[in-house]
Amino acid sequence: MATFPTLFSPAKIGTLEIKNRLIMPAMGTAMANQDGTVTDQLYHYHRVRGAGGTGMITVEIVAVHPTTGGSSPAIWDDRFIPGLKRLADVIHEGGATACVQLWHAGRQTNSKVTGLPIVAPSEIPCPLCQEKPAIMDKKLIKEMVESYGDAARRAKEAGFDAIELHGAHGYLIAQFMSPYSNQRTDEYGGSLENRARFALEIIDNVRQKVGPDYPLMFRLSGEENVEGGLTIKDTKKIAPLLVKQGVDCIHVSVGVYETLRYTVPPMDLERGFNVWAAAEVKKVVAVPVVAVDRINDPYLAEEILAQGKADFIAIGRSLLTDPEWPNKVQNGQYEKMRHCIACNQGCVDRMLLEGKHASCILNPACGREAEYVFEPVTKKGKVVVVGGGPAGMEAARIAKDRGCDVVLFEATNQLGGQWRLAGIPPKKYEIAGDVEWLIKQLDLAKVEIRLNTPATKGNIQGENPDVIILATGSAPTKPPIEGIEQPNVLFASEVLEDPAQIGQRVVVIGGGDTGMETAEFLAEMGKQVIVVEAMAEVARTLGPARKQFLMERINQHNVDVRVKTKVKRITAQGVELADEKRTVLPADHVVIATGVKSVNLLEEELKSVAQVFVIGDAKEPRNAMNAFYEANEVARTLFLKS
Repeated sequence: MATFPTLFSPAKIGTLEIKNRLIMPAMGTAMANQDGTVTDQLYHYHRVRGAGGTGMITVEIVAVHPTTGGSSPAIWDDRFIPGLKRLADVIHEGGATACVQLWHAGRQTNSKVTGLPIVAPSEIPCPLCQEKPAIMDKKLIKEMVESYGDAARRAKEAGFDAIELHGAHGYLIAQFMSPYSNQRTDEYGGSLENRARFALEIIDNVRQKVGPDYPLMFRLSGEENVEGGLTIKDTKKIAPLLVKQGVDCIHVSVGVYETLRYTVPPMDLERGFNVWAAAEVKKVVAVPVVAVDRINDPYLAEEILAQGKADFIAIGRSLLTDPEWPNKVQNGQYEKMRHCIACNQGCVDRMLLEGKHASCILNPACGREAEYVFEPVTKKGKVVVVGGGPAGMEAARIAKDRGCDVVLFEATNQLGGQWRLAGIPPKKYEIAGDVEWLIKQLDLAKVEIRLNTPATKGNIQGENPDVIILATGSAPTKPPIEGIEQPNVLFASEVLEDPAQIGQRVVVIGGGDTGMETAEFLAEMGKQVIVVEAMAEVARTLGPARKQFLMERINQHNVDVRVKTKVKRITAQGVELADEKRTVLPADHVVIATGVKSVNLLEEELKSVAQVFVIGDAKEPRNAMNAFYEANEVARTLFLKS
């Protein structure tokens, strides 16, 4: 059994002893009420994570002043104390210590969210939010300093064991510290010491109101990754000033809003890519240092600690995916721990692009903890799952775990379906790992799997099922293009399965996510690739962080991307475009990536056999989030009533 001696050893932040080195950092969830009060949803979200074995749970960005806020909790008035106390209490009940992060967005918001004019050290709009902030005069600065101190006092009264000042990610405290956002000429601008003054005054005010022994953490961006922003050299000068003023721990993050792809890093960045910054800060301070960013595996976490690069490890999205992973790992159940794949779809993209609460594509129970209860079945039932893709495997796993008899039919010789293919392109090894995890769980649970077995009414009926779950997925669509039957035409799925057959010159028809990732896959092999897309934009459904990294790599590989371009015909020599010049793009092979269609040939026929549920792409082609959500929705509710 693997052991993690440092990871699960106790350690102190100031006077506070924490049972292990794992910290859940503050992460926005959009689960609070619009007035900043705590909801039952937020309570249950923290209840589950507090009980998962993590040493410290940090409640997300909590607004210290009315000029910030939105869908985050608030702490700028005593009336918020009872709700916050509920969170502190339930975290304690789970066995974790409770921390709360004190925050003000500064210029990184807008007045539509706050209902008030936004404020900042200088009259410089955030390039993303684009609203010009009002300059904070000295009266407002003093008021804001007091607000942080009062917020700390309220946190202590609410029962939190520690507080963290958010001085990272381009928010208000960071805006004062950084020359990128601070162009003041008074005592709060200019030199590094002047720019740090606001932070130091806040720390002093906090200390006055909570006492010298109350644990105080500070989150700092090691680098802001923007021209003119803070660098690690600056941060190594700032950190000792903060510690001298009374900070007990430095939490080293990265980025600002413009570089959010580093702050909430997708799978495109390597695991632990930001650990170096924590190691650099640790060289200049004598207090504990927290490392964060893409540390989703306990072996990596143990290595970081053992090498002395940090004293604590922050695991954020990993606890959305699997709140129990600390308990599982400590109890010798590493192989049952599900890794975060850093897709950002269910957490960041869902909040920022869809305006919904944070969740996780691999764990739809995230944010739905009260209603997503996985109870044992009340009567033993037989379930036949048809299709071994993500939806089918997930449904089979959950149904078996709840006590059902489960048989899974898969027509091919391997499990994984579209999820397995999704893990093949560059930088997507986390998805490949999740496929392996799902297969392992089915094996551990002893789910009966029939590979190379196309489902028919006869062989399903022979199982005498109570429930049939159809997860037969999708198949590539064949666009009505002249010459598409040419022998040099392949679907993207065929290319990912067997790239050795592909010639040197390739035209990919279809610039969606699959087309672009297949193009990168081929370009990385040294192929000359042209992508033809009829619409004005490629990779339209890919989240912004992943898309930015993908397009950078596409450019580095010199992939020729042609948007607003239609194909007239495919010939043995290549692709003829539907332009005035009838341009021909020479190609040894043409790859079709123009979408998929549902495969659902059995539903009507099987309704006479048993109750039928259709999930995933078999229901309607969408992304993996829908597949896992529908698998959970169906499998967790089977046989609940006698």
